[in-house]
Amino acid sequence: MTAPTELIHKLQIKSGAKLWLINVPRELVEELAAGAEVEIVHENDAYDGVVAFFESAAEVPLLVPRILKELPPDGLLWVGYRKGPEAKAAGLNRDTGWEALDAADWRPVRQVAITEEWSGLRFRPRNLVKAKDGSQFA
Repeated sequence: MTAPTELIHKLQIKSGAKLWLINVPRELVEELAAGAEVEIVHENDAYDGVVAFFESAAEVPLLVPRILKELPPDGLLWVGYRKGPEAKAAGLNRDTGWEALDAADWRPVRQVAITEEWSGLRFRPRNLVKAKDGSQFA
């Protein structure tokens, strides 16, 4: 087994994970596939996690139902969105554009810089997250 790549480490992807990748840039797909024992699967296969990249807020409500349909409740869900001016134009940032996930009772729990161009947010089901006192998510 090869050592995990930096991206796999950042995204907390465990060895043996089965991931459905959606709109992930080619160079990142290659990095994910080259790291620890990660299996890239298709939508109709069983998967433990999803890594989905979005170019606009309009894509989110279209893909969220498909993403959550077969994702295990404790499954790994990362969303990627552009940084900087492109993020503003897309209507996506850390706090904006994820209403479809909020409506499905998933909330953001971690943010990482994936590359200089992309940021990532990890979401988990609200009932699996212990909110800190005073948090808007409590």
